Amino acid sequence: MAKADAVFALMRGLYVLLAVVVLRFLYKTYVERSRVRRLKAQGIPILPHSLLFGHLPIFAAFRGVCPPDVNIYEFHYWLATNVGKYFPGHDKLPPVIYLDLWPMSRSLVLVFDPVAAAQFTQAKSLPKDYVTTAYMHPLTQNLDIVSTEGEQWKKWRSMFNPGFSQRNLTALLPELIEEAQIFANGLKDMAGKGGEWGPVFQLEKRTINLTFDIIVRASVDLRLHEQSNPSTSPFKAALVEQLRLMGKLSKSSALYSLLALWHRTALKRNNRTMREFLLPQIEKRLHSDVNASQKKTIVDLAMKHVDKEDDGAFKEKLDDDFVEKLIANLKAFMFAGHDTTSSTICFMLKLLQDNSECLARLRAEHDSVLGTDPEKAMDTLIASPHLLYSLPYTLGVIKETLRLFPLAATVRDSDHIPGFFITVPGSPTKYPMEGFGPWVGAPGVQRNPDYWPRPNECLPERWMAAEGDPLYVATKEAWIPFSLGPRNCVGMELAMVELRLVAILIARTFDIEEAWEEWDKKQGPNATPTHIVNGRRLYGVGDGPVHPKDGMPVHVRLRNHEPSI
Repeated sequence: MAKADAVFALMRGLYVLLAVVVLRFLYKTYVERSRVRRLKAQGIPILPHSLLFGHLPIFAAFRGVCPPDVNIYEFHYWLATNVGKYFPGHDKLPPVIYLDLWPMSRSLVLVFDPVAAAQFTQAKSLPKDYVTTAYMHPLTQNLDIVSTEGEQWKKWRSMFNPGFSQRNLTALLPELIEEAQIFANGLKDMAGKGGEWGPVFQLEKRTINLTFDIIVRASVDLRLHEQSNPSTSPFKAALVEQLRLMGKLSKSSALYSLLALWHRTALKRNNRTMREFLLPQIEKRLHSDVNASQKKTIVDLAMKHVDKEDDGAFKEKLDDDFVEKLIANLKAFMFAGHDTTSSTICFMLKLLQDNSECLARLRAEHDSVLGTDPEKAMDTLIASPHLLYSLPYTLGVIKETLRLFPLAATVRDSDHIPGFFITVPGSPTKYPMEGFGPWVGAPGVQRNPDYWPRPNECLPERWMAAEGDPLYVATKEAWIPFSLGPRNCVGMELAMVELRLVAILIARTFDIEEAWEEWDKKQGPNATPTHIVNGRRLYGVGDGPVHPKDGMPVHVRLRNHEPSI
């Protein structure tokens, strides 16, 4: 009898617990749905909203017409294409769009106006949202400058700024050129004979190896030779696997804890492998004389900063807390330093392929500034590094690529600032942010016709336009590939150097174009020619930052360098 009573009590307890969970879920659902309904009652344009499902049906419609691997950033373009359906009477997207995604995700607010976005990234730099910190946690345990806030962020950001400065990167330029030259030589190996097209290959695999070799060399002065070794290093393999798991976790925020527990062993193994690689490199730099050479890595200058603060006492022993945070930041740099730049190289070449007049002007600028022999361009740069910054049209091509193909953008947390709102120029409406994660809608911001003349065209010359020119863009906040304000990307200058070097090495030596027909033949029954977004075979994929579909299949041919008569 006592046993039966115990079983009954247990069952009753479980029912009560279940009832509490269900009631809390229903209450949370009511709160989220009511918040959006109140906004609609204020006259703020709202996407069609379901009391039961919120805005999840909108995302279901997007997923239903797109390939399964499409990146969430394509949602921005899809929404703009369907603006008349979801915002009747509008010919363009509203500047602020609320997204009620409960319970699948944090509810977000997409901000497509750059002045409004600056209100939570610059005028008031809100802390990063837990969407970002949760994504980074498996890699860095949130010890990195992407995740941290306050004094800890300020301290570490100031430590790393010198390593990523233009001055230091100019000193490292010969090493960066060496890695970029290996990339160009690899493309020559893939070119056909006698000016013919070579076989199809995935460009992104090569750009990833390039940017990975560069960020590791700039960070710890170690050559991994990812571009030339037939097998992947354990460090890179561990990082890539960790990023894959992070993407899987970020897709299932409602089940994040359970999935993290399921993958716990793999996550710990990958972090251990990366730590075993990085720790000896840190110890080596720790015991080297930083002042003995003009060439200083990112780690060298970070340690020099600490030494200066501690009057040299730091080098007497390794501080465990410092080392763990340094390792966390190095992993974050190597993630961000190879991931987004490698994709940007691909999209830059896509842009030049589709805009032959831009490619012709780019080649002419390189002839004019660096000499007519492409083979001597790198020697010229080593002798005169300042010429790297004397290529305004090249910089324009890079900036147009980053404008037209944004890869990531910041999400902030406004919940700790009761009553926080943003406004849009020319409108009295106050857009409440509480309860939503303000998300800079980079694709919309960087193609916003209110700020960008001819927003959907590739016009590198707009970056050389003076005030009064029809292409001049007065609002600097409208270009945000590296974010703006105090939390902008610390590695921006390194990325821009890499993109300049690749443009110089490739533009006059090769013709490069997408090769989907050959790719489909190579894939055989596994080909996916029906995977198209807005008529494009090349679209953004991935669960984190944007990557090119199928690694961007291309083929290459060598150009004729005979001087024209």
